Amino acid sequence: MKLRTLAGLVLCLAPACGSSDPRTLTGAGSNALNAGDYSAAVQNFEKAVAALDSSDPDWKQANLGLVQARAHLDPARAKDEFLAFARTNPTKVTDADFTMIASHLGESDGPGALQAAIEVLEAGKATYKDPRVFDALAKELIKRAESSGNSEALKSMKGLGY
Repeated sequence: MKLRTLAGLVLCLAPACGSSDPRTLTGAGSNALNAGDYSAAVQNFEKAVAALDSSDPDWKQANLGLVQARAHLDPARAKDEFLAFARTNPTKVTDADFTMIASHLGESDGPGALQAAIEVLEAGKATYKDPRVFDALAKELIKRAESSGNSEALKSMKGLGY
């Protein structure tokens, strides 16, 4: 009788432990991110990143997913982590990655999110020869700064030539 109870308990608790497969974790992180469950997304992406090697194709996706989720919880940390990731992986990070992260930061309601988005935009402009790839993003950030009345953000954008 005790063995049956123990077996039942193990079967009930097994799904709660979740998967340790990095691809499954990355998928779960993406699903949570898309659903707006940023805390769950961070947890899944952190586990995936820890389990993946940088040569794995899912490694970049897991890292960028982690930053996207953090953009909504802790914009300053997300910005710092993304810029560090971009510095240490210059051949893997593209202008589209800069745009994506800055967009998530710009959409976040977290403290300092708009300024963090502008700093990612600025780093992207400095990294790529054709800064025009960031023009559409810049227009969106300016709209957000205007609608929120953020004069410091507007001043920063003007300093970047927008």
